[in-house]
Amino acid sequence: MKFLCTSDWHTRITNPRYRTDNYYESLMKKIGWIFDLADEEQCTAILHGGDLCDSPDQSNNVKVDIIKLCHKYKISLYIIAGQHDLLYRKFSNTTLAVLAEAGVVTILNSDPIIYDDNINIYGASWEEEIPEVIDKDATNILLIHKMIVQDKPLWPGQTDYTTAKSTLLKYADYYLIVSGDNHNSFMATTTTEKKQGSVLLNCGSLMRTTVAQREHRPCIWIYDVDLHSFKQHFIPIAPIEDVMDLETADEIKEKNEALEAFMEGLSSDYSIELNFEENLKNLMIENKTDNRIKKLGNSFLEKYYEGGIR
Repeated sequence: MKFLCTSDWHTRITNPRYRTDNYYESLMKKIGWIFDLADEEQCTAILHGGDLCDSPDQSNNVKVDIIKLCHKYKISLYIIAGQHDLLYRKFSNTTLAVLAEAGVVTILNSDPIIYDDNINIYGASWEEEIPEVIDKDATNILLIHKMIVQDKPLWPGQTDYTTAKSTLLKYADYYLIVSGDNHNSFMATTTTEKKQGSVLLNCGSLMRTTVAQREHRPCIWIYDVDLHSFKQHFIPIAPIEDVMDLETADEIKEKNEALEAFMEGLSSDYSIELNFEENLKNLMIENKTDNRIKKLGNSFLEKYYEGGIR
């Protein structure tokens, strides 16, 4: 028996900022690739860690396309809701609720899906409590949508997260945890009293939606129950420069950084006079401002004054 593990598809029709290709077309090709692989590997089900959609109310085109794929492959799709799937933190009147009602996805909760091979699959959607396992001797699997990082914060000052190790130790009755929300991909393991230890798979996002994901390689894992093995598969992608306008993104980032540096300079300790132009000129001189920021200052002042800072 095999399970394909994935998460964070963030299905949407519209293009994210800086994407230059047809985002939805690229997305559906990747989802089709996942179903193809699950079919090839004869997977029993696809386990999805949440955020199937980028927002709870997707167009009928999205709903129909997903329903068609599920009908075509006839592979069970077990899922939990991420925050992007929910409307005011509720399932009602969402795309995920429609797909569940159509019978193409099963939303997991504290009542597990139980297989004859002593495999129990539980789910904890966004901000839901982690279920207590019924049978500690079973191979228990948990799908969870929660910010779990590999070993350190994703950015300075991040506080709302847990580490993979602490999660595995806290929920040691689960042999496999499939997590969503963190868009980076990683696998973590720990040794418990169980012979085989425990495994956490964070599959990461299916698509590259920001320029910060230049190095991101979308992937899935296949868990082979009989062999107790995990195999990572990388999803085919186009070079980042073929799907994103990196030049514009970098240019805007540079301008924002220059503006930020300029604004930080305004807090320097110097005497404030009533004339804004003179104050700005003195600030530039005092801080030995480089030419790039001087140009930014000139560009601003030219809208209001004749001349500028020289």
